[in-house]
Amino acid sequence: MGPSVYRYKNTVYDRIADVDAKIESDDQISLMYIRKKGYYTERKVYPYMSMDDLRPELIEKARGMAVANKRDHPWGRLNDEELLRAAGLYAHDRENGTSGYTLAAALLLGTDEVIRSVCPTYITDATVRIQDTDRYDDRLMVRTNLIEAYDQLSAFCRKHMPDRFLLEENSRISARDVIVRELISNVLIHQEFLSAMPAQITIDKEGIHTKNASKSIYVGQITLADFSPRPKNPLIADFFTQIGLAEEMGSGTRNLYKYSQEYTGTNPELFDGDVFEAHVAISLSQPETIESVSAATRSVDMVLDELLNHHDSITTAQLAEAAGVSTRTARRYLAQAIELGKIETQGSTASRTYRRKRG
Repeated sequence: MGPSVYRYKNTVYDRIADVDAKIESDDQISLMYIRKKGYYTERKVYPYMSMDDLRPELIEKARGMAVANKRDHPWGRLNDEELLRAAGLYAHDRENGTSGYTLAAALLLGTDEVIRSVCPTYITDATVRIQDTDRYDDRLMVRTNLIEAYDQLSAFCRKHMPDRFLLEENSRISARDVIVRELISNVLIHQEFLSAMPAQITIDKEGIHTKNASKSIYVGQITLADFSPRPKNPLIADFFTQIGLAEEMGSGTRNLYKYSQEYTGTNPELFDGDVFEAHVAISLSQPETIESVSAATRSVDMVLDELLNHHDSITTAQLAEAAGVSTRTARRYLAQAIELGKIETQGSTASRTYRRKRG
């Protein structure tokens, strides 16, 4: 490994772990130059970009999200231009002396037209391949700003992934929503936007898989034991953190490991390099219909009512055995019943029981 791109007999090589890998793709070679330069392309200055190229209603939305995330957030007291400067989206390039709004500003707050102009290859391609594996069951191609792209892609993934809940300190948590948030924010925050490679999100029978161009010094599988968080686009990452769509650096990986275990009982597969890949294994081969979900809910609810008619309190294991469902499924229905105000908990996590809500 070194600071230069190495060629031998007009063939480019890259050092991956202990192997000298032959690189033939023009896209991969371009990504190597970006990685080795140590340059954040999100900071590229466009001196002829103006406030007219940005969407004022989107700036106002970001301001509102920041204040909602933190009541006394300083963005609430700044005008639009001051907010952009405070977020680092207006910069001075000291290498060539130019000043202006950056690529990050265009991607976060720009009109679709200006985004296509400064970043023509930017796109996130989301597909579902469960029934029609040769083509796709559903598809969404997103080219808009990163804030609205986050909303669109998150809604698309939630629509096609089963929701499974878990109880944390008497609060119902959607493991699916946490996983979707971390995967989508990672794709949008940490990709190399000037690469010609489109970001991809695929939901199939094995789970959800994401892939995007990246800029990384480390190459290999990411585990909790050895990963070292490093921002790929620090300005965009910080902006997402300010508006509440991301947390502190490194929390995404920890959340993926935690909630993937809760969701499927398996760890996520994360691989970093010039292309970042993530995979969360989810059984989607037999998607539940609305009718089957409703019938299952009624069935478990009926068993729950029957048990509470004969017992002052019950455990998760008792409901699972009586309803003929897994412990995880029983826990999900109990969490729903708590949220609806039907039952309440008593006791600690180890010996927790459930009873009808009193008073």
